[in-house]
Amino acid sequence: MTFSIQPLAVLVSTTLISSSILAIQPLNHDQTWILGDWGGKRTQLEQDGYQFSVAFQNESAQNLTGGYNESSRLLNANQWALGTRLDLEKIAGWKDSQAQFSVTKRDGQSLSNDRISDPRASQFSSVQEIYGRGQWWRLSSAWIKKGLIENQLHIKFGRMGLSDDFNSSHCEFQNLMLCGGQLGKTVGDIWFNYPVSQWGINAKYQFLPTWWIGAGIYEVNPENALEKHGFNLDMNHTNGALIPVELTWKPKLEMFHGLASEYKIGGFVSTAKVRDVKKDDQDQIQLKAVNRQWHDSRHSIWLNAQQQLIAHDNDVKRGLFVSANFTFNDPATTVIKSSQQLAFWYKGAFDQRPNDTIGLGFAHFEVNPRVREGQNASNQLLGLTQDDYANPLYSPVQHNELNIELNYHYQWSPAIALRPNLQYVYQPGGVKQVEDAWVAGLTMKLNF
Repeated sequence: MTFSIQPLAVLVSTTLISSSILAIQPLNHDQTWILGDWGGKRTQLEQDGYQFSVAFQNESAQNLTGGYNESSRLLNANQWALGTRLDLEKIAGWKDSQAQFSVTKRDGQSLSNDRISDPRASQFSSVQEIYGRGQWWRLSSAWIKKGLIENQLHIKFGRMGLSDDFNSSHCEFQNLMLCGGQLGKTVGDIWFNYPVSQWGINAKYQFLPTWWIGAGIYEVNPENALEKHGFNLDMNHTNGALIPVELTWKPKLEMFHGLASEYKIGGFVSTAKVRDVKKDDQDQIQLKAVNRQWHDSRHSIWLNAQQQLIAHDNDVKRGLFVSANFTFNDPATTVIKSSQQLAFWYKGAFDQRPNDTIGLGFAHFEVNPRVREGQNASNQLLGLTQDDYANPLYSPVQHNELNIELNYHYQWSPAIALRPNLQYVYQPGGVKQVEDAWVAGLTMKLNF
């Protein structure tokens, strides 16, 4: 009698797959991962020092009224993020050591580019914060971190985004100017935030119980941000170094009646040569960047603060939080002179929804007056005035822009979250002739 193993293999495989599928209940409110715990193996791996993540994020936006092009459209931007965090003390016995590796993929369309802002003017913000830095796979992090001196000193080396460790801030919003560190928006030609990475090394030292000082050295390499250079590992096109320094104060909880807080002040100097935004060596206005004078460096200063204001029913995980962020940039070399951000969010306002959050944020930036002078000079040379705004040769004159967002973060489970939002953009791109825009948005986050 002949016996075929193939039907038996199919039967066993089908049984195992069916059991796995039945064990996965992605819509459960307590589901940590959509694909489940792999029969307990995922939790065990984390306990052993291996943490894996697969996340998908979608941000949709539709212009309700206003903007450069009032034709209403619904556009989507997407991001995949795959990563692993390794506890090297558990895995290899290296005390106080960690490593991380992650890649990302972005695609989709930008409503700010297509409908809200004048395409002739520089873009600064976006109503979809995950749009940008190319539609391609990227190496977003590949670093190792070591703790020394009883873990008071941390040394980190590898590929990373600058705002992973400096000028970092929370992201509770869909609007770009309200999400995370501000320098990636105001000096984004040299300061690369996630998902772009660059080679760097930094150190942070806890010199007092509530005080930390941090400093780093990162390459300035424009090639890292290019469309299909997400896995660029060489330093052939590095044209300088960016050196950030940051002082952090985390007051003891009893100072604010058990409410957590963090305050930071920092600055950076870049040694990469950069063109003046307006003049040449003879102090004359030059309309073409190639004719303007070179500067040997540029700099910025920032202030970050986060404070819990209220604890809901004495639960410090719930309550009202506020964050404030300010940047001040080199006026000789930077298009945006300064930016200000103020955001509030209340977590657990409703007892039946303790993990939901209501957010309200304001973000403002001021275009460098020197840039405006150049734009006005360009129009005067062509004999154009504000009345000629519709002329394709007219250079839009940029002033300031204000972004406001109101949202509700609906945390269905640790694996699924939705954030409907309403955004208002005052003077998009800083151009007075562009009508203020109202935008409806929706963020969806899935943790696999």
